Amino acid sequence: MNLKKQLFFRILFIAVICLAASAFYVLYQTDQQAISEANFTADRIEKQVNSQLLQMFTRHDLSRTFPNTELWPDINSLSGSCIQFLSRSESRRRNLCQQIIEAERTWPVWFGSLYQRLFSPDFEVKKNISFNIMTYGSILVTLNTRIETSRAWNNLRAVIDVLFASILAVCLLVYFTINRMLKPAQIIVTGLEKMHDGHLDTRLPSFDINEWKRTSEAINQLASSQEQVIADNKQLALKLLNIQEEDHRYIARELHDEFGQCLAGINAVTASIKQTAKLQSPELVAELNTISPITNHMMDVLRSMLTRLRPAEVDDLGLTTSLKKLLNNWNNRSHGMTSYQLILNGNIDNLPDPLPVNIYRIVQECLTNIAKHAQASLAEVIINTLPDHSIQLEISDDGIAEVDEFDNTLGVGLLGIRERVMALGGKITLLTRATGGLTVNITIPIAIEQGQHHD
Repeated sequence: MNLKKQLFFRILFIAVICLAASAFYVLYQTDQQAISEANFTADRIEKQVNSQLLQMFTRHDLSRTFPNTELWPDINSLSGSCIQFLSRSESRRRNLCQQIIEAERTWPVWFGSLYQRLFSPDFEVKKNISFNIMTYGSILVTLNTRIETSRAWNNLRAVIDVLFASILAVCLLVYFTINRMLKPAQIIVTGLEKMHDGHLDTRLPSFDINEWKRTSEAINQLASSQEQVIADNKQLALKLLNIQEEDHRYIARELHDEFGQCLAGINAVTASIKQTAKLQSPELVAELNTISPITNHMMDVLRSMLTRLRPAEVDDLGLTTSLKKLLNNWNNRSHGMTSYQLILNGNIDNLPDPLPVNIYRIVQECLTNIAKHAQASLAEVIINTLPDHSIQLEISDDGIAEVDEFDNTLGVGLLGIRERVMALGGKITLLTRATGGLTVNITIPIAIEQGQHHD
């Protein structure tokens, strides 16, 4: 659940608690008002009865009915309450209960039960009537349960309607306010997701709220510094690759000029010795014949090493011819177990340095991984020149290799491939094919930034 919904539901929860507390307060005040009115009515009737007793004994007038209930309706301010006079022996009873107007039930059953449990809609007030130290009886004022419940329900509905409308308006206002206040958060999250995907040139806008403004400025500064660090790392990595290629070229040249010449000299001397041995020591000819296979084998190993160190045909023949020759070599080595195919869409022979040799190295390393780990019957190398001035390499196979195996293993050459691609400003993704096997998808921009060429 996002922050906006969490805040809204928390505010709604607090509003419901306030609504429940307000409802309880209204019911409590209604009950207290009814009790107060019952006490007030009982006090006034008590005063009226005491006044009547005073007049009776002062004027010795015993002709009037005691107590005089004709005055009680004017005194009773509590509608529907039952007023009774009980004599001391309860032989005489005066009451106005027959004047109670029964109220129709307009409240829910659950409310009536709850209100009777929590409050006192049937509250009674009893006042003893005494004069000259003599008790004549008592006044009993009893609330009408139905009328009090109805009055409590009506008061509650009136207050609840107002409170509900107010709370609804406040919740809507708060929701839209929170939505407006948290809108920068969504913009910030979207920007961070773009930066996470590699778009470090993304910049967050400046916001009106100071906290969001400071946050966006800090993120923009961090993105700028990261972008600069990555750019510096790319330049450094590319320079290291160029230095590495220069070292390979130097080692390859030395091996070719020194070691190769030495092997050629050994073959020449061996041939000369063999001619001499045939005339003077025929028994040495058999041993001399074992030298040539060894030197030939060493020459083959040397050629393979020279190809690995620095494929001269990339510089001399171009990238297209070099890749075709590379795949022909792999087809010859596999003896039909794996078919290596090359598909070129576009001209790749005029790429600026250091792209050609690095593309060759990437393809070379991917084919080596396929031969070692995939157990594939088909391996395809597809190179496309895209309209956005970039090169797309797609090296796929139908073997058993999986993405997790390559992501978790650094000994299969993937780390070197990643370093080359990142140094060239490209992107690499590994996908598992639905029919089995692995696809390495690489995109490299053709335009190399100034300062990244090797000297």
